[in-house]
Amino acid sequence: MDEKFENLLDLLEKEVDVYREFLNLLQMERQYMVDLSLDRLHDCSNQKETMILNLKVLEESRMDIIASIQDSTNSEFMTLSMIIDAAPARYKKGLESCRSNLISLINSIKEINQINGILAKRAVNYTRNSLSFLNRIVNELPVYLSSGNMEQDNKTGKLVCKRG
Repeated sequence: MDEKFENLLDLLEKEVDVYREFLNLLQMERQYMVDLSLDRLHDCSNQKETMILNLKVLEESRMDIIASIQDSTNSEFMTLSMIIDAAPARYKKGLESCRSNLISLINSIKEINQINGILAKRAVNYTRNSLSFLNRIVNELPVYLSSGNMEQDNKTGKLVCKRG
């Protein structure tokens, strides 16, 4: 039975480390958005996908360990708090530390994700508005005078190419 708790503690410590790395990656992503560094942002996105897959693997392993702990304690459903209560004394402090670290990291990740989402929406709106502005310049609508005639275009110069 002790081996299950030791395995769970090791696994939770790995999860804490990966979530900490993920949080750092989100902070870098925010800076890349502010700096408009698209190449770094793309690399960051790829790293996030890899970390998410790693977290999924760790989560599945954790669920297997928890299921074996539940089987040995004849419980149907156990939260991490309940598992900590049922754990041998030598594992309680480590498990509780991992639990509080995970809660803190996940809350920080949620907060940074919201900020990054706002930054991404602003960047999309800025791009849309810029494209709309450029489109209006290229395809300017005619102005009608009170006589019903179109105002003559007194522009000098030529539009060589409409493509960017």
